[in-house]
Amino acid sequence: MIIGAVLLTCACGSKHDERAAAGVADSLVIVPNTLPGDSTIYGIACDGCNDTILIYLPTISADPDTMNILAASKRQQVFGRMSIGDVIAIIPNAANPKVGDMVVNMETLKGKWCFLAAPTLRERAGMSSSERANHSLKRDSVLRSMLQPREFGIELKGENTARPISSISYSIATDENSPVVYPKIKRYRRWHLYNGKLILSETSRDSLGNVFITSSDTAALLLLRPDTMALKFKDRVQGYYSQHSISSSSSGN
Repeated sequence: MIIGAVLLTCACGSKHDERAAAGVADSLVIVPNTLPGDSTIYGIACDGCNDTILIYLPTISADPDTMNILAASKRQQVFGRMSIGDVIAIIPNAANPKVGDMVVNMETLKGKWCFLAAPTLRERAGMSSSERANHSLKRDSVLRSMLQPREFGIELKGENTARPISSISYSIATDENSPVVYPKIKRYRRWHLYNGKLILSETSRDSLGNVFITSSDTAALLLLRPDTMALKFKDRVQGYYSQHSISSSSSGN
């Protein structure tokens, strides 16, 4: 992998060696699968990228190409800082394929993204509004500890796979006898970029072991940094922090 990364850097920086180098590097770069109707172009960032011009090596070609991203930069549609060798996703302009409407650094997008969510007290049947307001269990120390925010999230992995993240077990989160109710967290197992939108899907298996999608949610990227991500779903905006960055900070201290 190290040798491949070195060859990839040479491919972006030297046109003389770009074909031979890219031929080796392409086999080491895992590019997300595209869905029917998806216009996303995938490539590998080369030296010289800035807020105006994106220089990249298309994964389907050994010749570097350029994309004008000035308008995308002004509209804050460039997500993640581009470094040499990063896999990037480009949404080209429909009228001018040499203009990029949106750019996403896939290396920044992949990772463990988390948020904190606090449970609420489970209401008993027939409780009055005053009983809810003065719920005596709220003063119970054990219950107060149960009302502490818990960590939830999603890990976006290679080959469009995902893994749900939770600091509590699924059985506890769905226990109807628990005095607290946890927010319903989707257990995503697949993800795709589709024309600039992030599609997150839950899956299941049939009796033969075949995996199929049971439900999907579509979100728009609002912010993407190494330590922060924000997604806009149809009913909410969800902020995330990188679990990796928190772990690194803790270990550093």
